[in-house]
Amino acid sequence: MLTLYALILCTAAIAGVIDLLRTQGSWALSVRCAVSFLDNQDINPMGSSTEYPTIWQYEEIGKIFEEALVGLIKQKDIKTLESISSSSELRETLMRRANNELMDNSNGQLVMNALSKFVGSDIEDGRLGRLVQATVSAFFDNDLLHSMRLFLERAKGSFGVSVTTSIDTHRQVVFAAKGQTMSIAFYPRKGLICFGSEQAAVKAGLSYDIPTQEGGIKSTCFEPVDENAVRLDLDDLGGEIALLDWGFGEDTEPSISPPNRDLRVDKLMGGAVNVVLLHQENTMSYGLHKRLVQLENNEFIMPLRDDSNDPVLSDIQDIPKICANIQTDWQDVGLNRMTAWHLSQCIRQRLQGRVDGTIESRTDQIDILVTGCEVSLWLGEQFCADLQKCFPKLGIKAVSSNKLLGMFGQELPVPTIGFPYSERMSSSLKDTIVIIVR
Repeated sequence: MLTLYALILCTAAIAGVIDLLRTQGSWALSVRCAVSFLDNQDINPMGSSTEYPTIWQYEEIGKIFEEALVGLIKQKDIKTLESISSSSELRETLMRRANNELMDNSNGQLVMNALSKFVGSDIEDGRLGRLVQATVSAFFDNDLLHSMRLFLERAKGSFGVSVTTSIDTHRQVVFAAKGQTMSIAFYPRKGLICFGSEQAAVKAGLSYDIPTQEGGIKSTCFEPVDENAVRLDLDDLGGEIALLDWGFGEDTEPSISPPNRDLRVDKLMGGAVNVVLLHQENTMSYGLHKRLVQLENNEFIMPLRDDSNDPVLSDIQDIPKICANIQTDWQDVGLNRMTAWHLSQCIRQRLQGRVDGTIESRTDQIDILVTGCEVSLWLGEQFCADLQKCFPKLGIKAVSSNKLLGMFGQELPVPTIGFPYSERMSSSLKDTIVIIVR
């Protein structure tokens, strides 16, 4: 059986679905996948107590598909399975052979008894043909990348997921983001890749050294490369999947099944890692390297601080230095002053619109919306309170980013029960100034 490891906000239910989908190269698992997702609601209605075949029965059914495959290989003198995988004609031939084997095989009666609740015995109804087609497609197509693609296309909700399996762990891992942040950091000189749902977390590699067996420090896991560490942030708004494949050498192409072979392949880590990006909504119009954020030699990114035995005391001791840095930053022409100038221009336009009547004056009108999560939201709420004292005539609100995501960021709006925010809130957000605190 397939062992699955799914990390980062991934529930056991998601792991179970991926376990059903990742079937490439196994006939028994491919049959199980086809039976599980076959559209036979009249035979197997949702919520029914229909008993599914056992793993032993799946293996017996899989043997019939294996016999059909071996027969096709001998008949056509085929050298590799790739020849069948990439040929629609050979796939059709394999499906016909498998269909005949299922109906005529000496074990056919046993097989059809196991599938009787799902496909029936009437050939003309097409159910057996659909089952055979789904099984063959799963056998050739459902690798790690395509399995995650199938999951994300039908998933409802927000996800930040990392998935690998016992049959892929030697060369592949897949990351996916949909409504939830996911970042991947590459450290070529250290041979290290970090990932996490927080951008700051993947900076851990900046201060990390790799110990050798002798107790010394080794600077790299493989040949030294002249590349700085970089970070890739997946497109969580449109939904995106990233496949990392390190194969068996720099010249090795990633292992990708036919449905996704048209995707662009980029190389990182000195060419040792292939990166394939799949955008759920095809919203990205530029390549991988233009999206990378440099982590090393970047004045705006600082390494994580060393651990402290008394973090509270350390925070208190840092207050004077942090306050001095804030004062210095405002005195210099930096990002804070630029941001403040742009915000003041937006507020000025908003106030002018209220005066000349171009902006409708309503009690529920929101002029400035501040959003964030947890600590960021708490800071945003205090900022709103201060801003409201400065501009008492403006509508200023602080709303949790999770509540906004529930209302506007999903296919199905789910307003939070018990709070005054609903879909009607969109009517009061026309040209609203939005501040996202991270």
